Amino acid sequence: MIVVERWADAPAHRRERFAELLEEYHRWTEHEKLLGRAPGLDEPTPTIALPDRYRVEIADPGTAFASEEILLAVEDDRVLGCVVLTDGPSPELKRLWVDPDARRRGVAATLLEAATTVSRLRGDDTVRLSVWHWRSAAIALYRRSGFVAVASWDDRPGLDCFVRSFD
Repeated sequence: MIVVERWADAPAHRRERFAELLEEYHRWTEHEKLLGRAPGLDEPTPTIALPDRYRVEIADPGTAFASEEILLAVEDDRVLGCVVLTDGPSPELKRLWVDPDARRRGVAATLLEAATTVSRLRGDDTVRLSVWHWRSAAIALYRRSGFVAVASWDDRPGLDCFVRSFD
């Protein structure tokens, strides 16, 4: 059974796994941006130097996300995925990532539901997210979960933006 726990409450080995998932997320995303599409799972991800801002997150997630809520999807003591929920007037879901070996099992949907529940319970009116347009499976999940497409707040080409209201 998949359960969601707060990173802040997780044992050290699971907090460390979050850093590994962050690195996977950033390397995969940078690879996608180079290709302009989602690579096949059998395509090797090249070793590329990550931008400093991402290396800082990986090296010290507790500091990088100090004011944000980090959620981990766990099954049998194994961290399968993660998501970050930012704080502030325009809360945003970021870094939603599922280990490729754990995909197609509802992990992302479980994390998404947990994060939107946290957002709603803390009194947020909306929560937003952005996603590269080639991530069609993620976009379909967001739409099924009540997110609607909105005008982009980000000037990077290929980034689609979505909002979910809690009215």
